[in-house]
Amino acid sequence: MTNYFRAATPLLLIVGLSISLPGFAQDIDIAIVGGTSFGYPPDFGKDLVEIERTFTVTTDVGESPPIYQMNYSGKSFYYIQMHGGENRPVEEADGWHFVRTWAALHKLGVKFAFGGATCGGIDPAYEIGDMIVAHDMIILNSHRPQNMLRASGISRPGIFPNFEQPFSVELRKLLIDIANAKYPGRVYESGVMMQDDPGRFETPAEIRMMRIMGADHVSHNVVTEATYARQLGIHFAALNSISNPANGVRPYEYEDMQNGVQQIAAYAVPIVLEAVLRIDDIRDEIDPDSAGKSYEGTYTNPAANSGGKAKE
Repeated sequence: MTNYFRAATPLLLIVGLSISLPGFAQDIDIAIVGGTSFGYPPDFGKDLVEIERTFTVTTDVGESPPIYQMNYSGKSFYYIQMHGGENRPVEEADGWHFVRTWAALHKLGVKFAFGGATCGGIDPAYEIGDMIVAHDMIILNSHRPQNMLRASGISRPGIFPNFEQPFSVELRKLLIDIANAKYPGRVYESGVMMQDDPGRFETPAEIRMMRIMGADHVSHNVVTEATYARQLGIHFAALNSISNPANGVRPYEYEDMQNGVQQIAAYAVPIVLEAVLRIDDIRDEIDPDSAGKSYEGTYTNPAANSGGKAKE
């Protein structure tokens, strides 16, 4: 049997060998893909979670980032730091660490995932520290692979990943319910997230353009994750937060963002951990077709055998 899973340290060698068994990976089907909403990446869940093991997964596009199997109140889940960039080669073009991360989660049998990022507030009503459970998204100028299946070599024949509702309705509702209870008055239950290329903050003119296009907040990573999750059939929702007004909305200082991230993480981490605990309460309510509907035939020939690859 091929061992696709590698322990990250010699002390975990035996564990690394054992988790190549298919049944083991199927026991855990929830993941949190870390972002700035959750604060300093190595401190995620500090004093709240137990790290059960750390390992990597070999995929067709390379070794995954370190995957932390954590336990919160008796419930195990996977955690990946900062959008999967923990071991990204410095010289590598941006984007492929996302592909490796989500290919690994797919191989592990993950069905549900949560993410989150701090954002610039395009809507003037947003204040630093507010949280948004986005319902829709826009992507601009992305140089990252847009087709996860093609980039990773994963095939899902006969499945159409519909983006009519790009974030999981059921997981969004779960996050909203928990966030409103823990952080009353600071939660926006919907919002359109804009993602543009990372590397710099936007200009005031770019922010005005984004507002006209319908965006409420802007960041650099979560839309890529939502895209890949949907293409892989993984139910995904994000707990976004406002770390600063977008440029041109109001003045702000770098220290405002630093302080805001600490405030945000203090609320966001307990919210997403409780969501992990409560997944089992809503499993039967989640529409399996919401992450991809089955179809017969091909795009151009409905009568054809659908055993080939899904439309890319």
